[in-house]
Amino acid sequence: MVKKTCLLLLFSFFYLNVPAQKKENKQPSKIKIAEDFIFKQQLDSALVILNSLPTTTRISSLKRIALKVNPSYKDYYRLISIAGNNLNRDYSSISNYINNNIPTPKAKEINLDYVKIKWIQAAKLRDYKTVAEASVENEKLVKYIAQFNASDKEVKKAKIYANIHDIVIYTIQRDLKKGKNLCLENLQTAKEIKDTRLIIAMLYHLCDFVILEGKLQEYIDLCEEGLALEKELENKSEYYIATISHAVDAYIYRGKSDKRVAELLKILYEDEDVREVSYIYYSKYLGTIKLDSKTAKDIFEQFNVSNILQFCSKIRALGKKVLNSNDYYQLVRENSATLEKHNYLREAIVYKDEAIGVIRKIYSNDLANSLANAKTKIAVKEKEIQIKHEKERARLSIIISSLVGLLLLISVIVTIRVVKQRKTLAIKNKEIAEQRDALDKALKEKELLVKEVHHRVKNNFQIVSSLLELQSKDIEDEKALELANEGKARVKSMALIHQKLYQNESGLVDFDEYIKLLVNELTALYASDKEVNTQVKTENIKFDVDTAIPLGLIINELITNTYKYAFDANKKNELLIQIHKKATQEYELVIKDNGPGLDSSIDFVKAKSLGLRLVKRLVKQLQGTLKQTNDDGAKYVIVFKDVYLRKQIE
Repeated sequence: MVKKTCLLLLFSFFYLNVPAQKKENKQPSKIKIAEDFIFKQQLDSALVILNSLPTTTRISSLKRIALKVNPSYKDYYRLISIAGNNLNRDYSSISNYINNNIPTPKAKEINLDYVKIKWIQAAKLRDYKTVAEASVENEKLVKYIAQFNASDKEVKKAKIYANIHDIVIYTIQRDLKKGKNLCLENLQTAKEIKDTRLIIAMLYHLCDFVILEGKLQEYIDLCEEGLALEKELENKSEYYIATISHAVDAYIYRGKSDKRVAELLKILYEDEDVREVSYIYYSKYLGTIKLDSKTAKDIFEQFNVSNILQFCSKIRALGKKVLNSNDYYQLVRENSATLEKHNYLREAIVYKDEAIGVIRKIYSNDLANSLANAKTKIAVKEKEIQIKHEKERARLSIIISSLVGLLLLISVIVTIRVVKQRKTLAIKNKEIAEQRDALDKALKEKELLVKEVHHRVKNNFQIVSSLLELQSKDIEDEKALELANEGKARVKSMALIHQKLYQNESGLVDFDEYIKLLVNELTALYASDKEVNTQVKTENIKFDVDTAIPLGLIINELITNTYKYAFDANKKNELLIQIHKKATQEYELVIKDNGPGLDSSIDFVKAKSLGLRLVKRLVKQLQGTLKQTNDDGAKYVIVFKDVYLRKQIE
């Protein structure tokens, strides 16, 4: 019960860890554009937009910053606290702006606005970048605070803000004792100095440790205590929306609090900054109540829909327009879970598949961008060397032509010109030799860079594999564990490709060696108690990375399927893996076992399992064909083209 409660409710911590500010303007799009211009140091463009807007406190602050006319730290705090809440904005630009444009105050008294700027910077970096970068900025804040009198009231406030970073780190590390004690100490200090906002902040972070103890009711009470204190404030605190989200999550999990959940969801929905986030909670809530209840009907009426299918479709369309990839993944995943709970299984699978596609796209795009950047740098460097070499050759040709012309026209000074020509050629030969050395050096650097790219990609795959290994240890559901192991095997197969590329100077993968390593990995995973005689025949075939990765994944899927369903611990099992080049210059992959063969009802074209669909897509990617037969066991024959033939067709 405790573990399940923690896993369910810690979502609100990780998803809404960063404090949020309320919007102040009625024209957010124009102001966001102006803020982006400020972060890019395009101040004239920012002023053009700001001068077209009605004057408000926020607009006045932005103008002072853009004009560089004595902007205060409060002006900067207002800019950083509001602009940083745009989830689609790259926070790196904001963090760089803070470090390059907001100097550390030199005053004798502590500046609390500057403290809050660095506090928000550390919080955002924790969520959108890395904990390491956040710790660096928080350490700067700690050093700034240390120079002032610790007994001063404002300094005590500043220390609480700085301590929040350590509290969050303890939460991530699940260090209940240290984290809760630090939280309670700061809560006591906040009460002594009568700072309502900091009391609310400490109540919010205390919730994360209470839920780790499995105390759901105490968690709810702390949330309600924080919300009650919010009513005393003229302007809501940075933790207002996050506290509401904590409470909604807890009430939904506990149940029997429909009225309170409805009140809190309405607050989230009516706040333009987090309305899209409220869709996730609405979907989650509908998964816990009856669809014919008044509460469900009220929600349907609020969203102008008639049923749960229309609701899920509408919030998916609304969220897709504004949410980033990670938030949209959460929304689609909640839709799938809600539809499943109400027995809309087919529709739930559709949303689940979309969620899987979104999360894969996130990781695929990250990997693709990394590889593309590396390839671009290599290509640019090669082009620069080529241009330089061509210029040198052109200049050398002009000199030689001039010398020939002079020799023909001025025969009297032939000897002098010959001597000069020899000297000139000697110089050029030296230059050419130097250029050749430079080219050799550049080529070696390029080869090292390519090897480093493959090495880093391999390491990244190994990290993902390790994460899957750690995650699978806590999975009790056999189907989920099987899916995790299959994912781990796919990652391992791609990691082996990049390992071979890193180790091979030719940039090609030796598939004889690769298949043997892959078979050893799969044997350890699926057939440790089965005797399998494996024959690998590849005719010393090597492939480039664009062919090796999809081909390796195909072999991984088919061999995995063979180990799972074809082999028996009580018989001698046979496995044949063969690749050879046909007369048509195409390649043929054959994978055959001596098992019972595939069920005749299985159709590769209409297969719904992830593995078979993946094989079908990868074969299509290789512009190949797949044929499956039962010949004393299952036999797969795949005819495909290497990258050279594929490019010719394209």
